[in-house]
Amino acid sequence: MLRKISVLILCLTIGFAANIIAQETEVVTLEKSVSIAMKNNPGIQIAQKEYEKSRTEIWEAYSAILPQVNASANYSRAWDIQQNTIPNFIKQMLGPDFPGASEMPDFVRLSFGLKNTLTYGANLTQPIFLGGAGIAGVKMAYAASDAMKYDYEIQRQSLIYDTVDAFYGSLLAEELVLVQEKALAQAQANLDIVKKMYDVGSASGLDKMRAEVEVVNLKPSVIAARNDRQAALTGLRTVLGLPKETKIKVEGKLQFTYDEFKSITLEALLEKALNSRPELLATDAQTKLASNGVTLARSEFMPKLFFSTDYSFLAMRNDNRFVQDDFSKGFTSAISLQVPLFTGFRNAKSYQKARLDYKIAQDSDKLAKDGIIAEVEIAYNKFQEAQEKYLAAKESIDLAEEALRLANLMYEEGASTQLDVLISQLALTEARLNHASALYEYQMARYQIRKVTGTLEGVL
Repeated sequence: MLRKISVLILCLTIGFAANIIAQETEVVTLEKSVSIAMKNNPGIQIAQKEYEKSRTEIWEAYSAILPQVNASANYSRAWDIQQNTIPNFIKQMLGPDFPGASEMPDFVRLSFGLKNTLTYGANLTQPIFLGGAGIAGVKMAYAASDAMKYDYEIQRQSLIYDTVDAFYGSLLAEELVLVQEKALAQAQANLDIVKKMYDVGSASGLDKMRAEVEVVNLKPSVIAARNDRQAALTGLRTVLGLPKETKIKVEGKLQFTYDEFKSITLEALLEKALNSRPELLATDAQTKLASNGVTLARSEFMPKLFFSTDYSFLAMRNDNRFVQDDFSKGFTSAISLQVPLFTGFRNAKSYQKARLDYKIAQDSDKLAKDGIIAEVEIAYNKFQEAQEKYLAAKESIDLAEEALRLANLMYEEGASTQLDVLISQLALTEARLNHASALYEYQMARYQIRKVTGTLEGVL
């Protein structure tokens, strides 16, 4: 019985440990990688929150032109009521001939108010004319919100591109490991053949030594490729925002895919970029923001007109037993005009600064356009180059494999040397490496050409 319990506990422990290991390994496809990055990457989260914050600032801007209504209540207690000395108007009215008037004092001391005062009411203030500042502020808030929206789009497309780059980089690193391992296996198989031929006297000691050197030389390349694979997985995990303890396994393969952008001309790509690139849309929003900033600064020279009205009740008593009949109503309205005359040159300098900000925004917009045009041309040429490199690399593998087959066959028949075999092996390894790299460059060129035109929506 004790033995059965021990076996059961051991099985449960092994199962629990296997479950933990399975949980620690994250198998990711390209689609899943992009989804995880969108969820975990702090940069995209910050950009999204900045955009949401900019939407709330629009209503803050509207508050400058909307009426402001405030309710108030105030209670005050006079611990000692002040007395004022005033002329005795009664004595003056009676005159000196009135009996007893001469005995009246010339001045009397009177106290005004009662000990307890309670007021409550509401006040409304409505700007009537702000010199254009109110509308300009609203337009600035909308422009700033648009700029944040386009900044989020920039971050989103950049994150998709970086995630794809890290994912395909991991696939490329995995493929390079396989290529180096195949090269090592081929070199080892060649060494085994040379040893057999050497044992029967059909191969020289130099051939045997060359084959051994080739095997030894390839082992460091295999080790380096495996280290590069781990570094690529670490980079992918970082882009995805996963904990450092998480193990990643990529699921997918590098392969050629026909792309619809192959038939698009450079002129069409340039037009698409100038209309869709979020960086240009963001600089356009910044230019609108700066333009309304000039209007806002100009409004400081203009007069301001406000309307206000106050509706309140006031009551005074020596005790705290206030009742409704104690309160008297007050209802007043007013229009006030504010005219700036001299502000220590602050308004003039603010206007000058706003004008410079507007010119800087225009220059930034032109600079962004010039840079984007250059990026599109480079990406277009890179895309065309990547397709041609892939086709050439694909053809070279077939030729290199056939060349190695013939070199091995001729060497076994004594029609060629071991050096020919080694050269053929090296050519095949180089062809495989070029093929893998060409596939990686082609896939990244597909994403790059969409990124530079502002049309990278997701996984292709």
